[in-house]
Amino acid sequence: MNLSVYELAVEFRRHFHRWPEISTQETDTRDYICSVLEQHGINFQVYGTGIIAQIGHGEKCVAIRGEMDALKVKEETGLPYSSAHEGVMHACGHDMHLGMVLAVAVALKREEHCLKGTVKVVFQPSEEKRPGGARLLLPELLKVPRPQAIFAQHVYPGLKSGVLGFRPGAFFASSDNIIFSVDGKGTHAAMPQNGSDPILATVCLVQFYQTLVTKFRSPLTPAVVSVTSIHGGTANNVIPDRVEVLGTVRTHDNALRDRIFEWMDEKSEAICALYGCEYHRNKAADGLPVLMNDGKLTGEVRRIAAECLGEEQVVDMEPLMLGEDFAIYLQEIPGVMWVLGVCPPGQEVMPPLHSPKFAPDEKAMENGIRMLMKCIEMVLEKETC
Repeated sequence: MNLSVYELAVEFRRHFHRWPEISTQETDTRDYICSVLEQHGINFQVYGTGIIAQIGHGEKCVAIRGEMDALKVKEETGLPYSSAHEGVMHACGHDMHLGMVLAVAVALKREEHCLKGTVKVVFQPSEEKRPGGARLLLPELLKVPRPQAIFAQHVYPGLKSGVLGFRPGAFFASSDNIIFSVDGKGTHAAMPQNGSDPILATVCLVQFYQTLVTKFRSPLTPAVVSVTSIHGGTANNVIPDRVEVLGTVRTHDNALRDRIFEWMDEKSEAICALYGCEYHRNKAADGLPVLMNDGKLTGEVRRIAAECLGEEQVVDMEPLMLGEDFAIYLQEIPGVMWVLGVCPPGQEVMPPLHSPKFAPDEKAMENGIRMLMKCIEMVLEKETC
């Protein structure tokens, strides 16, 4: 039975959704993809849990990418193909991304003799965990033939099913972790003069960090600094020795991204010193740069989308504060990431990304597949046989 590309994508997507795996542990997902590629005679190379498949021949080359990893989320969708792995779920739509690119790979292999060049299909692990799978696979992807363009898409609950959203230039935000500790001197809470209170110093730091985006940067440049976790102390009558803090920084300006951390380091030590405490930031955490879509390519892809799907199925997007490690590829290869609406018909809103109730409309994959195929054709100038 020769299934359509969409039917294949549904079959693949449901398998991935049923058997999700978290970052760096995508071994069964890798093995399933390899078995499909082998079944269809598609050449590929394995890099850890990642895979790069290659279809066609020639120096002209284009790449598409899908992600493999799921999240530590307990599913609550009630779908017949719900996660069989307790506490793990494809709550970010990577199952749909993966299903589409795998189905496209099979479809391209069927017509390989028509291709005027090479298509590299990237099955990337660890998008949700830093340093991320993009950094692992990029050096391999850049080997000859080097892609002239790369494309990807991300499901988006804020758009109706099948609608495509585009933005040239800065689209997804940089994403950096804030990880630091404040060390003081513990003492009895009734005798604070005998110690140095790291909780008080931490409170002052959190307040100061909010001024980084209200007073230190241009209000015309998007930026977010959020402290999301503060841990310190174990008793109501003891001032602890240490407080540990987590958070995130997001912006659409790579220069501002660097400057925010410079401001943190410049001021945080002085603020902590006021309270007899020491500030220690983890500077080794790998973050993500701003996702910068190629302006010319974005315009071409948007035009193709309007011609193929209708202008009513295409929208221009505002910048998103989400982070995406597709940005790593775009630092070396011109490309475009667009968003694919997945809000089911009849629903005004749906649960957001990373929600245990996130259940995107599968029919959206029809437009996603068409756009991937059209982008490949655009770059390779594929002729109809």
